[in-house]
Amino acid sequence: MIYSTFAKSDTTLYEGAPGIPDANMRWTNTGVDEILEVRKIVSSSQTAATYLSRALVKFDIDWTKIDSGAAWNAMAYLNLYTTEVSQLDGNTPKFTIQPLAEEFVEGTGRENNVPQTLKGASWKYRNGEYNTGTEWTTTGYAANTTGSWEQGVHSGGGNWRVENYVDVSYTNETEDIRANVSDILTAWSSSTYDNNGFIVSLTSSQEIDSNRYGSFKFFSKQTHTIYPPRLEIMWDDHSHTGTDALSELDMSDTEAVFFYLKNNKGAYKRGSKIRFWCIGREKYPVKTHGTTSAEHAVKPLSGSSLQYSILDAKTGETVIPYDKTYTKVSANGSGNYFEIYSDSLFEERLYKIQLRYGTSDYSYYDIKDLFKVVR
Repeated sequence: MIYSTFAKSDTTLYEGAPGIPDANMRWTNTGVDEILEVRKIVSSSQTAATYLSRALVKFDIDWTKIDSGAAWNAMAYLNLYTTEVSQLDGNTPKFTIQPLAEEFVEGTGRENNVPQTLKGASWKYRNGEYNTGTEWTTTGYAANTTGSWEQGVHSGGGNWRVENYVDVSYTNETEDIRANVSDILTAWSSSTYDNNGFIVSLTSSQEIDSNRYGSFKFFSKQTHTIYPPRLEIMWDDHSHTGTDALSELDMSDTEAVFFYLKNNKGAYKRGSKIRFWCIGREKYPVKTHGTTSAEHAVKPLSGSSLQYSILDAKTGETVIPYDKTYTKVSANGSGNYFEIYSDSLFEERLYKIQLRYGTSDYSYYDIKDLFKVVR
């Protein structure tokens, strides 16, 4: 099972830029910009006097939808989708993703607003307004938390926890970030510390060295595309019961079978759990004498050799990717099926299902039936 949730709030914190007064950036809110930016500007003197930006992103998580069992044992991935990379200097950047230790208010500003919006999260403040808001903690940190204390970095820029962080190397300027944040989700689920969201930055050592690395822009929740920040939570819920009395679908010739959706409604309410019945048939069943049609005999596949993926029907982009553990198709006496939560998908977009069969050398099956999620 995969449960996805999209960013509830996000923003970029800008420390400043050479030749621009600090007040022009350090107090600026960018809560409604369509992008999140992680960048580093190094002054012309090539010293540790740098100007940074860091991205904040928070997700609401409906824990009741996650089958945790006796302990939370799911996997979780933070997905940030690249829109533009520039000013690369040939060095390999590495991003750190850490749980925020303090809440932030997204705000309603843009980086280029004139006059600037000074209400909401900024490098200096985590909420409120310039001169009257609540500043990020910069001294007297609580246990297991820290902030911008390094030489050459202005105070502010977030306050984060030092445990359960994740480092991600960025080796290709067109790649997206997909980071395993399972340890952070485990802590949130057990209330070890609060879900205040994530902070994404260059690693602490890269933030203060003399390399600039570049500017990395990702789609924010304000994007008009299908690529806002996404949190995927996955667990193994597949089941195979009640199939002993049924004949299994013959997959010896994988080109001689096809799959379709049974009882596809076409439109599903947001917030619901959807069960998709993926029925496999032989293209050319052997004719036999009997009282029932061989073409309509239920022949499910057992084991975990059948997996599903969901694609955007218009763009062909993968929305829910294949996973050998977490997208296995289940089976019972009525056939093969899998379940998803409809709020893992955008409303009013058409989706299609693709199946794959095998353990390494896969056969793929595009299901023609489409569906969408409605309000």
